[in-house]
Amino acid sequence: MSRLIDVLTPTGLRTGETLSRAEIHRLGKYHRAIHLYLFNSKNELLLQRRALTVDNFPGALSISVLGHVDAGEHSSATVRREIQEELGIDTSPLTIEFLFSYFSEATLSATYIDRQFNDVYLARTDLDLSHIHIDPSEVSDVTFVSFERFKQILADPHSELAPVYANECRDLVYFLDHWPTA
Repeated sequence: MSRLIDVLTPTGLRTGETLSRAEIHRLGKYHRAIHLYLFNSKNELLLQRRALTVDNFPGALSISVLGHVDAGEHSSATVRREIQEELGIDTSPLTIEFLFSYFSEATLSATYIDRQFNDVYLARTDLDLSHIHIDPSEVSDVTFVSFERFKQILADPHSELAPVYANECRDLVYFLDHWPTA
């Protein structure tokens, strides 16, 4: 059974309507997603490489964890669910901090219009990559990169980072450079 997603108003409030992920994007409806940046104690960021079978930016580098908020679900619950689904790790010991929300809009194809409110989170934990169990339908690989290397990737207009995350990543870098205790 396909999960349903709350359709939102242009200001981010629930309308009472729910649709599948495919329909939300086909119709260009407003909805909510989560983005998590997972750092280790060496200030390295976990990046994922998207599976070649996903419907947008296959094979591109992406942020640590991302996903759509299910109908009736709070984004903080979505973060924990998506960490478990995408990385296969226990979230109970993680302290997950909410950083900011923002709206993004992108037309990726005639049948994929993304009008999304993104709730951005950060967590810090030391993970052995061999303990991560990725969902191969969504993720082909994960790797840690230093925060400095991440800034270089972001500054390179030809990098493998999916371009839809560029503005958010720049805001994250600004946030962490100015408030490094977050």
